[in-house]
Amino acid sequence: MEVRGRGRRDAGGIVFGAILLLVGGYYLLQQTFGLNLPDLNWDQIWPVLVIVLGAVVLYGAWSRGKQA
Repeated sequence: MEVRGRGRRDAGGIVFGAILLLVGGYYLLQQTFGLNLPDLNWDQIWPVLVIVLGAVVLYGAWSRGKQA
């Protein structure tokens, strides 16, 4: 049974948290502070988010394989 070290970070969690921070910050700046930011086109953004998350998962699996 594999036990994760305390120093290891979960890359998927970091990416997901960063995405939430960016989206939340965007809406905070736009709605609360009234900044005129360009509208987000979610039809074009969500595939990029899926690609980035997939790349992070692959990198995490690849780097775990090298350590074994």
